[in-house]
Amino acid sequence: MPASRSVRTTGALVVAGLVALGGAACTSSSHPEADGQSVAAACATLADSVEQAMRAFTEADAADPAAAAQATAEVRDDLAAAVTSIGNARVEAVAADLRAGFDVLAEATAAASAGDIAGATGLADATDRIRTGLAEYHDLCSG
Repeated sequence: MPASRSVRTTGALVVAGLVALGGAACTSSSHPEADGQSVAAACATLADSVEQAMRAFTEADAADPAAAAQATAEVRDDLAAAVTSIGNARVEAVAADLRAGFDVLAEATAAASAGDIAGATGLADATDRIRTGLAEYHDLCSG
């Protein structure tokens, strides 16, 4: 595959991730939960992690497939760490769903950076998972 096609594919993967993360910052609701952490506190924990992940992700150069793959992996890792620090089952489930989308996106980006366009077939699944995770996050954490 020509390098320019790999760069365009990786760039598309990065843009999909950025679009998904773009609306991730939101205000938290204050629904209390019986499992020890309020929805508001859990959402605040997740919002901080998503913001940090987004910063690392947006600083990646989409024209550099290896850098884009690394940034995507960092987003995935940051979300995985956030899941372990959330003490609210509802928010934890939403964070896990969102992280699952970035797991798939990280694999697809890594494949594209290695020139394996066939390995990037998980993009549609990743995008759907990320959109679903963000929608659930917004529903739970805003207002």
